Amino acid sequence: MIRLEPLMPLWASIPLFGLLLIACVTLLVLRPRQRVAWLRRALMVMLLLVVALRPVTPLEGEQTQRMNANVFFVVDRTGSMNAEDYAEGRPRMEGVKADMDRIMGMTEGARYGIIAFDSTATEQLPLTTDAGAARAWIDTLTTEPTAYSQGSNVDRPLNSLLTALSETQQQDPDSHILVYFLSDGENTDERESESFGQANPMVDGGAVLGYGTAEGGPMKARGGENDGEYILDGDGGQGISSIDQAQLEKIAADLGVPYLHRTDPEAPIEGTMEGITLRPVPMESSRSVASFKDWYWIAAIPLAALFIWELGEMTYRLPRRLDRYDISGAQR
Repeated sequence: MIRLEPLMPLWASIPLFGLLLIACVTLLVLRPRQRVAWLRRALMVMLLLVVALRPVTPLEGEQTQRMNANVFFVVDRTGSMNAEDYAEGRPRMEGVKADMDRIMGMTEGARYGIIAFDSTATEQLPLTTDAGAARAWIDTLTTEPTAYSQGSNVDRPLNSLLTALSETQQQDPDSHILVYFLSDGENTDERESESFGQANPMVDGGAVLGYGTAEGGPMKARGGENDGEYILDGDGGQGISSIDQAQLEKIAADLGVPYLHRTDPEAPIEGTMEGITLRPVPMESSRSVASFKDWYWIAAIPLAALFIWELGEMTYRLPRRLDRYDISGAQR
């Protein structure tokens, strides 16, 4: 059975599209020479309404099992992760995204939690079996806006991580805990980092993954009036960020996991699950997992065609209008 999953509230979409449709029909009547154009626009409004109402077919499934692993991603979102010295000049953050997706493929069916840090550390995603939510977060992952940066330190997520690990160990003592720390290791607040050794007894596997090169790379600003421009140093030259592998190796030693320097998204992530065997375990309580088959694309295809038609008409008329304006101006 098809039902609606509106992209915007009905109380807003119905009046909005109703007014647009009334305007198109009114002008269709009042301007007979432009009847085709206003008929086209009325059809575009109706098709856009169908897209906004989002007709779907519900697909219900019940999730009763998961894998016996809790995977925590600790992700560096500081501005230096924009530095372009990963895999032939690409931003480091591209490597982070690729590796997170690869790890999820290695641990399919596990629970996933995400802690991100920049000027602050926040739990972005509590432990969940919803891999779609984790992948959606990965897809939209960016660094913090440059203007908000207040210096960085790799120990910023430590307290959040310790809290999450402790709670998970108490609530799910029979499952493995894997921690993947993804960063360039660069500290800019001139403070010595605290040890991650307190987390060691609670960690069964994972890795510290490092991004960048010793030579370093330039980085672009994000947000603000300088968005997309390369960041300059204090002397006006191009700012360069370099990986701190010694710092990352220390974190790996503290956690008791391997350190891997990542330079290629296709390179395997080895040794991060030694001694760990994943097996399905019953969930504490089964839950219904709702998914949908979308049908809005049926309206979106003719909508796109009408939009291209409209754009072509506007483009065709524009030079002729300009010519008339130039001629009238010359006569005056």
